[in-house]
Amino acid sequence: MKKSIMWEYIQEEKECLHRLLSDDQIKRTADKVKDMRAIYMVAHGSSYNAASAVSSFFTKMTGIRAYAFTPAGFQNHEGLMDCEEKEKTCVLGISQTGTSRGVLEALQSVKDKVGLMVALTNEPDSPIDRLSDETLLFQCGEEDSNAKTKGYGCTLLLLLLLALESGKRCQHITSSFKEEVLKEIQSSIDSLDELYDKVTGWCAQYRYGEQMKELYVIGSGMNAATAMEGQLKVMETLCVPTMFNDIVEFSHGMHRAIHKDSHVILLQADTDKQLFDQTYDYLKAKKVPVVMITSMHQDDSASMLCVPYAKYTQSLLMLTYAIQIISVFVPELHGLDPNRNANNDYTDYVSTRV
Repeated sequence: MKKSIMWEYIQEEKECLHRLLSDDQIKRTADKVKDMRAIYMVAHGSSYNAASAVSSFFTKMTGIRAYAFTPAGFQNHEGLMDCEEKEKTCVLGISQTGTSRGVLEALQSVKDKVGLMVALTNEPDSPIDRLSDETLLFQCGEEDSNAKTKGYGCTLLLLLLLALESGKRCQHITSSFKEEVLKEIQSSIDSLDELYDKVTGWCAQYRYGEQMKELYVIGSGMNAATAMEGQLKVMETLCVPTMFNDIVEFSHGMHRAIHKDSHVILLQADTDKQLFDQTYDYLKAKKVPVVMITSMHQDDSASMLCVPYAKYTQSLLMLTYAIQIISVFVPELHGLDPNRNANNDYTDYVSTRV
């Protein structure tokens, strides 16, 4: 079977992220975001996962209340805009293609109720670009696949950079602290080539996912959203049932569904470390096929894959990258094209895009 185009996209990710690091577009938008008191991020699917991953970081860096919503969730809470001071409220819509109908409708519905509307997209002069006051571009080139990888990485990075620049400009963080976090992000990006070789080699050595028929992905902190993205990526590429949860919530029902044929991925950074270790030991003792992808341990094994540690961003970029690689490797191990047609006509049937 021919290898998927997704491998090329994943390998392009490092270059795309480096390009964004040296881009000045963030400064213009941050100069307006710094005056906001609330920012509502609205997005579907992977874009929503990225917003969820960074929303708490955004508030921590800026002092601005940041929330992540799906378009349906946002419109179901339409009264929130009436509780906000218009000129101090920003709505940020994310759509890689710039044509996501739900996001566009949600943004249009509050256009007159907010002081600033920002778009994150890969497509200049797209509907979301034209609707917004400010636009940040992914600049990641073509990504002709159902499951997005480099576009997701660019979304994460743009949100991280916007948070840091806005935080510095509103003097919530110092310039030196911003540079310290940027240095960590730069190091995370620099590690991706080595991480690519490590994760692909680990997957091949242990033939990871060969018997996978269902998957649970468990995270915490910023990486609770990485767990959401992990289950979505494998669901999109392997097309089997997948689930996600926060590690603290795992014991409130989901643990009951785990059995010896369940595959579990634990995403461990430096939040809830002890609970992850306990859960890992418990599942190992129960002979459940569990893998912990971790920045808190050093020794790789058939059930543990270690990534570099990043204090401020909770190893977000590296854990995401490992998950992306797994989501392409596993279906190919099953002899499947991860980008094959799987009810692709549904999105046209319900007019997902304008």
